Amino acid sequence: MTPASFSARRHRMAAVRRSTFLVLVAACAAPAQVTDGPNAAAVFAKIWTVPLSQYAQSNQYANSVTQLSNGVIVAAGADGYQPNACAPNVGGAWLIALTPAGGNVWQKLYSTCASDSQVASVVRATRDGGLVLAGSDLSNAGCGLGCVLIAKLTPAGAITWQHDLTNVFGATLRDIRQTADGGYIAAGNVIPADSTTFNTNALLVKLSPAGAIQWARDFDETAASFPGAVSGGAANFSFGSVAQTSDGGYILSGTAEAHFATGYANALVVLKVDARGNSQWQTVYYSGEWGSAAAGDSLYRIFPANGGYVIAGAVETLVYPFARLFLLMQLDAAGNPLWQYGYGGVNGLFNVNLAASASATSDAGYLLAGLSDAFLSGPYTVYTGWMLKTDGAGNIQWQNAYTGTTSGGQQFNDVIQTADGGYAAAGYSYVGSGSYGGPGFFVVKTDANGRVGGCSCVVSTSSAPQTLDLVAYPAAFIQARDTALSPGPVSLQTKLTSVKPVTLR
Repeated sequence: MTPASFSARRHRMAAVRRSTFLVLVAACAAPAQVTDGPNAAAVFAKIWTVPLSQYAQSNQYANSVTQLSNGVIVAAGADGYQPNACAPNVGGAWLIALTPAGGNVWQKLYSTCASDSQVASVVRATRDGGLVLAGSDLSNAGCGLGCVLIAKLTPAGAITWQHDLTNVFGATLRDIRQTADGGYIAAGNVIPADSTTFNTNALLVKLSPAGAIQWARDFDETAASFPGAVSGGAANFSFGSVAQTSDGGYILSGTAEAHFATGYANALVVLKVDARGNSQWQTVYYSGEWGSAAAGDSLYRIFPANGGYVIAGAVETLVYPFARLFLLMQLDAAGNPLWQYGYGGVNGLFNVNLAASASATSDAGYLLAGLSDAFLSGPYTVYTGWMLKTDGAGNIQWQNAYTGTTSGGQQFNDVIQTADGGYAAAGYSYVGSGSYGGPGFFVVKTDANGRVGGCSCVVSTSSAPQTLDLVAYPAAFIQARDTALSPGPVSLQTKLTSVKPVTLR
């Protein structure tokens, strides 16, 4: 792959991402208990849209989904069109809270009066029954390309505390989890304030229960980071997922840009660190045929399992047309692959099967969710949401494509298993015409087999696992003992919204 072809690929994928207008979500007030009635079916497929005109029909999307201890499902993302609490501004981070059967509990739009440029990237339930939210804030002058926004919310969506993480040129969090001590561990990337290249370093941040920074580490890529690759001037490194391990440390996954002899590509990275964020081992995975998808396209969820770790994400061929497959790989405790499979189909030139997120399931299996262009036909490439469920050895148990009000243009950005044994996925669904449409906020709640009653929006698909050949190589990323992140003030304003969704049948 030449640098020119790599650049063309990057622009093509960037255009795809722009065309989907991905957005984020925010939180609101909910009752302490939620009931749907004895006859309510706990499955649904709904799209929330706010069209402005024939030429601007929707600009909403979800990035993350979680379930609170009271059963409420909360999806989070962004809305580009609704008036917020800071007139005349519109938009901001948007959270929608639902009963397990899809009934409205609350909706809230979060923004600052400095601008409408707030987005919710990830939302996770906390042990006190509330939730923690991480996103981005472009209104703070302390970060040229956007600060990290972190907020703790009550079950009703009220803000307990909030911070912008400042003193860097830009930063993004892609995952946040509550830790055993009641605090939080968060992972993403950062552009240091003194950067001259504006490349990203991978970022790991430990927060106290009150959101204070206890420590932060960043990991930088160099030309000698891993065998067979030279990072070059376009190297970006980012974490997408983090989990606490039984020894009190953390396991992290992400991607690093690399310059191979064949051209530019991305490589999957896994790091094990101790309880203070100090590296214990670092491994990178690729083969002569496969690299990884780019940071942000897939979160590369990683789970401690079977005495080692399971990682789920996406692989991409190193040469044109850069075909992609869902990835599921079992690692031993030292990061060595034990088995690995790719999942997807073939229908057209690009063959994009992209797992954006995944969840471990209560039966020791895994659920992968994202998009695929392989299972529906049309005059152009048709992307639909795609989910597949595997057992603990990677064998497919069921697989489905999910459509919206249009035949294509759907993607899931996050997925969880719910307390009733079903699943909830959140993302976007394109609505309106091909010329004047836009993305709508899309949430699907399924049964244990991925079905939504008799909804025609669910289509069974057929594909088989493909054995992959990723090889583990020792890696050596430079670790900074502390980054310059510091908490800064932010004042989110909230506004209740009342958008009625379209329910798919």
